[in-house]
Amino acid sequence: MDSIGLRIKHLRKEQKLTLEALAGKKLTKGMLSLIENGKAKPSMESLSYIAQQLGVESSELMEDVSQAEKRNVLERVEKLYKVEFSELTNEYKQIIDLISPIVDKLTLSYESARLLEIYSRCSHHLYLDGWEVHYNQAMELYEQLHLYNQSASLALFKGMILYNQHRYDEALAIVLEEHARFSSPTIKLDAMTTLDYMYAELILYSAVGNNELTRLKMNEAMQFSKEERIFYRIDDLYRLACYQSIINENEEDRVYYLQKIRQYGEFAENKSSLSIAAMLDAHFYNSFLHDYQKAFESAELFLELSIEVDSEKIKKDVRNQYLLEKGKALFGLGSVKEALALLEDYIVPSYLHHPYDLSISYEVHAYRALCYSRLGEIDEALREAKVGSVLISSMPDSPYKLFINQTLEQIQKSSDSI
Repeated sequence: MDSIGLRIKHLRKEQKLTLEALAGKKLTKGMLSLIENGKAKPSMESLSYIAQQLGVESSELMEDVSQAEKRNVLERVEKLYKVEFSELTNEYKQIIDLISPIVDKLTLSYESARLLEIYSRCSHHLYLDGWEVHYNQAMELYEQLHLYNQSASLALFKGMILYNQHRYDEALAIVLEEHARFSSPTIKLDAMTTLDYMYAELILYSAVGNNELTRLKMNEAMQFSKEERIFYRIDDLYRLACYQSIINENEEDRVYYLQKIRQYGEFAENKSSLSIAAMLDAHFYNSFLHDYQKAFESAELFLELSIEVDSEKIKKDVRNQYLLEKGKALFGLGSVKEALALLEDYIVPSYLHHPYDLSISYEVHAYRALCYSRLGEIDEALREAKVGSVLISSMPDSPYKLFINQTLEQIQKSSDSI
């Protein structure tokens, strides 16, 4: 039985059509039976008639993979692909296993393009060779189908791969180029995709240290978000603006954006936003004001609000942030052993890629070094201080970089004096 016959039989039974009903006046029941069982080849005229009776395109009957099969696979894949990053186990591997049998048989359709897109994304995440081939195939299908929002989103993914590799200048160049390509008079991206590009551009401008364009893009993105009433990026925008103001020592902006985060959290009844505000306070009091009691209280509030957001389980990244800020606060309050225990448990997350986030995380090595130094363990202190200095060396100049390097100098002097 050939694939055309199988497809006809499958669609006929799916639509609960008898051989007689499908055959009609232009095709005998006997001939249709022969076609379904692969014992006769339909002419193009017969194939066109059968497709019309089944309500599909002739091309679908000739495909190696039917639309119904593609839809079925895509439905299963989408469920796996929607799993939150922090909850992932082996979903990417399951997706690859589902799509692999048909990946080389996908022809022009939305389902094919989407399957190829997800396949390329998961292949990249799993470090599999050939992901870019399927990326290019997905892009080609999307553009043939004039699905420009989907192709623009996929192009942004490729640009952000470079960002994740900390190749910030290259990533910015690609994102700007792709955004310009999709901003022609003949193409209009939807508001959500446009906001994604605006957000990507501003984080990349901030990553390369262009504060003027970061501020400009920040204002544009916030204004656009309000005009289009799209608020899913608002926490990220306000958080980045607050960090920017902290680093630039702009107290007026810091207070303003912190207030915005809290107002949004209260308006949307979003305790996640309120917990972000508490964490920003803890970080500011620890690393900039050195008011360790307020930092301690803010860290506890952050944990309390985070538990309310996810009462069944404190997510790993929430717990991790808490360890860092509470550990710093305890060190400042003189509880060195307790601080070190928390700081030793802290792990620099693999998903952090922005220089701000990385620089903040690398502070942990300086604080561990200071704890070891206070406890008289100079060799351990020197080791941690050197690790922090090496890691921060590739980051732009910032208060974090200055603090980490000053800590190394301080520990080295202590070591030399022994």
